[in-house]
Amino acid sequence: MKKLGLALGGGGARGCAHIGILKSLTLAGIRIDYIAGTSIGSVVGGAFASGDIERFEKYLLEVKWTDVVRHFDLGVPHLGLFKGNKLVKLLEQLITRKKFNQLNLSLLVVATNLDTGEEVRIGRGKVIDAIRASIAIPGIFTPFKKGKQYLIDGGVVNPMPVDAVREMGAEIVIGVDLSYEFTKEKLRYRKRKQLSKNPIVDWLTPDRPNIIDVIESSVFIMQRQITEKNIALNSPDILIRPALGSARIFDFHKARGMIEKGFEVMEKEITRLKRLLNQ
Repeated sequence: MKKLGLALGGGGARGCAHIGILKSLTLAGIRIDYIAGTSIGSVVGGAFASGDIERFEKYLLEVKWTDVVRHFDLGVPHLGLFKGNKLVKLLEQLITRKKFNQLNLSLLVVATNLDTGEEVRIGRGKVIDAIRASIAIPGIFTPFKKGKQYLIDGGVVNPMPVDAVREMGAEIVIGVDLSYEFTKEKLRYRKRKQLSKNPIVDWLTPDRPNIIDVIESSVFIMQRQITEKNIALNSPDILIRPALGSARIFDFHKARGMIEKGFEVMEKEITRLKRLLNQ
């Protein structure tokens, strides 16, 4: 049977769809040999490679909006809105195998060098450090310092790392694009008078476009353009594009529906995948 690799794309909470995709593959008895993940793709890929994907899914299915907000810690404004330390502590609880050489399969995490703009692929050392670098959305999370490098979100250069997972040795590649059909126009803002006592809640649920709103839209526009160009150069054998509508980057409290969407779209490709794998 041919070696299978997954290129798990970035897109914040929309990455809950990755869990449904992995669940479909697991139930079909399909072995995954390699995963390359960008941003949330690295988070879900890390949880799966660590053997903790069920624990991760359970957390997401129970999480509430107030729980999501609790994991954002205000940072130094000139570096990013949030420091990410609380998020790191959460990931350390959910992903139990701490180093890449302890994982059940080969994982590669994609980040971006802030100074040079070069893609950085991490497959050694501490898993959580690599993930923290890959999820550092510019302007939202502070960059991650690794040695003399400042690393940010891998989606800046490679939102769906098909080429990376092929270079790992994958013969058949499933690419998961989360930025496809992000229906921004369907977003509804809260009424201006509905303010909370928590400024973070207000930022994440604006009454009009704010800095997070602007960054979010910019990220999806950028990733969509880069992904289309990358597909033209290096198309996956199976391209998965879950219909996630207006789900936003911090909508983890809506995980159930996105997991189901991922599962449904992968189920439709299982027969063709088995044929490609000679299974």
